[in-house]
Amino acid sequence: MNDMTKPESASEWIALLSDDPDNRDLRARHDAWLESSMENRADWNETLRVWQMLDMTVPVHVAEWQDRIGQVQPTVSSEDRVVARPDTDAGPVVPVRGRGGRSFWPRQLSLGLSGSALIACLLVFALPGWMIDLNADYQSPIGEIRVVELPDGSMLHLAPDSAVALAFAGDKRQIELLRGEAFFDVVPMTDRPFRVISGEAETTVLGTAFDVRRGGYGVDVAVEHGRVRVEHSRGSQSDNVSELGAGDMVHVDPDGSFVRQTVAPELVAAWRGGRLIAKDQPVAEVVETVDRYFDGWILISDDALGSEPLTGIYNLEDPKAALAAIADAQGAVLREISPWILMLSPE
Repeated sequence: MNDMTKPESASEWIALLSDDPDNRDLRARHDAWLESSMENRADWNETLRVWQMLDMTVPVHVAEWQDRIGQVQPTVSSEDRVVARPDTDAGPVVPVRGRGGRSFWPRQLSLGLSGSALIACLLVFALPGWMIDLNADYQSPIGEIRVVELPDGSMLHLAPDSAVALAFAGDKRQIELLRGEAFFDVVPMTDRPFRVISGEAETTVLGTAFDVRRGGYGVDVAVEHGRVRVEHSRGSQSDNVSELGAGDMVHVDPDGSFVRQTVAPELVAAWRGGRLIAKDQPVAEVVETVDRYFDGWILISDDALGSEPLTGIYNLEDPKAALAAIADAQGAVLREISPWILMLSPE
């Protein structure tokens, strides 16, 4: 587990420098880290650039690097991705995983639970995930992004530990997001609208690129380019529909209420480049995303901690380091109960 006294990523350095911007020793160590490799400098420049796009507070000494912020563009790595070109009746591309869909957050979890009781608790929460996997046409393993070319030529980017079911027949283009998150780059077809169902929320487009995330706290839709229409089966006639354009995003609560925000279009689905960008999101919702990159279980022991708002940029390629940075930002502690069970708790 990362030692936050020895930061190894730009996000960790920002967390420390923001808390203590006048610490000369800390800034000297940061300068040495920057000069130690081009990778460190590129990570720092890109993180500051994204930070500014989100209008978030940055360390006092950001001006020292201002001239480099615009030089590094976000990239989408193709490593460890699997491209599948399915037929309309193609089956799952990934075998059913025994622990698929195990992302969960008990309201309260006592550290005094015995090992057998804890395992029993985990199995109870994991069972619904197995049913999702049985109904999925495509799913992705933990920590792996999958890229699928759909029958109509549209592209599906499936985030780790996610699952979808397809319904493509005649003039119907429909995908159900059963779990997790997906980015869609849709081929325009005016006579065949493209629909994504995620619980009771439905997103409809003709041709666009957008991201849909389904989690325990509702559904999030963000548009990179084009326009989409988001509807919810609940709510009044006037407030259960939202039209989104490039850079627009909406969070749909389980009760059907809509909360709109804006984001730089190029930051939509930043997870494709290995980054998690959070802006005033509950800690538990952010951890829910990190959990899809960790081959084990991540628990939050305190309901109040899970509901605290969190803003930051985290490296999904190192989920333990991301969790350590989240814990540090919240004044919490990350405990390793076992190599495959981590717990975020108040200090």
